Amino acid sequence: MSAEPKMRNRYADPRFEARLHAEPRSRHPGVVYVLMLVVALAFGGFVWQLYSEPAGVPRVTSPATPTAAPPVIEMAEETISAADEALTSSETMVPSDVVTSPRIVGDGPYVVQLAALHSEDGVEAAWRLMAARAPGMFGSARLDVERADLGARGVYHRVRAGYFADRENAALFCERLRRTGQDCIVVAR
Repeated sequence: MSAEPKMRNRYADPRFEARLHAEPRSRHPGVVYVLMLVVALAFGGFVWQLYSEPAGVPRVTSPATPTAAPPVIEMAEETISAADEALTSSETMVPSDVVTSPRIVGDGPYVVQLAALHSEDGVEAAWRLMAARAPGMFGSARLDVERADLGARGVYHRVRAGYFADRENAALFCERLRRTGQDCIVVAR
């Protein structure tokens, strides 16, 4: 006979078979119910806080009876005419040496970039649209298109208005254009 010990087959154990085919049970059966209770209480507290009135905040209500209109302040005719004269006097006028409108020149070093388009076909349409928005500004401005190859980002066609003798005039043109809703930047050629 051999002296080898006999190995016990644990899968043949009847207790193992019973556990294998039994219904799975949670180790903590009450955890799910406790979590559901916590969520319900939190939601209830949220709803209560949402619909309850704060204690320290007073409610504003309109009076049941209409109130009298505030008194009208009447000014004498002399006061109004004196105010009109003060506004139109030469002391309050803008000095003549201040540039009030941008000066566009025939061939200057600065332009105002208005857009950058992928398609060269859209350049003329974009220029006409911008000129229609502010015809007084684009009257003497000329269209300047610069082709920019940005590698992987593609080729862009920069729509620019020009030309300006200095950066200040170009910035003034751009500032006025922004007031119409058109974005722009000042660039050197």
